[in-house]
Amino acid sequence: MRYAKPALVIAAVAGVLLLNRYEHQQTRRRIDELAASMKHEAPAPIQVPPAGAVPLELSHVTLPPYVIDPPDVLLVQVLIRDSKKNTTTPLPVQDVSGQFVVRPDGTVGLGYWGSVSVGGLTIDQAASAIRAHLTKRDGWPTGAEPPVVVLDVLAFNSKRYYVISTNAEGTQVHAFPQTGHETVLDAIAAVNGLPAGAANGTITVRRRTATGEQSLPVDWAAITQHGVTATNYQLLTGDRVVVTLGR
Repeated sequence: MRYAKPALVIAAVAGVLLLNRYEHQQTRRRIDELAASMKHEAPAPIQVPPAGAVPLELSHVTLPPYVIDPPDVLLVQVLIRDSKKNTTTPLPVQDVSGQFVVRPDGTVGLGYWGSVSVGGLTIDQAASAIRAHLTKRDGWPTGAEPPVVVLDVLAFNSKRYYVISTNAEGTQVHAFPQTGHETVLDAIAAVNGLPAGAANGTITVRRRTATGEQSLPVDWAAITQHGVTATNYQLLTGDRVVVTLGR
């Protein structure tokens, strides 16, 4: 009997050691499974377009002359100039000065002076069209010089890009006017950043070109955490910045 107690102790210790070994093996197995799962789910490297293929934050392109279309808002002022006296005066009958919305048919209404078609024209072309229209209207002062037409775009409403975010609850669409050199970073800033889940999602710029559709992947972490601009694309009219949020 004096040897029974040590034997029981040895058996207990052996059992504990076996249990610890089993638990260690199980823990090791779970760690390996988790590592394999993470490796399997790791996103594929983002394919950056070749240098010069698309305009970027640091290599943007200058846009062509702006083409007026509905529903842009124009700022127009028309004056009659007397070069002999070196003076300018407003139009008779009804002054033309202020903001004018381009109608759905591409015209602007100038009150007494009628409507002028400006849709599809550049700023300089629209100013010339208004100038030519006024001199042919009844009420134009006989012998007066061609009017001085000052025209600019106050609201660029016809040229837009879109930010489209999709998650399990649905899709949200935000439209913004294209005014110059907006980039992907500007677009996301315009919607006050990305919500939770964005880190596990994707961002892609969808662009329609003459040869088809371009799909430009965005490396959001590189842009925001490392200042890498290779996928901070300059946005063009009609671009869709598609944000698919992870769960």
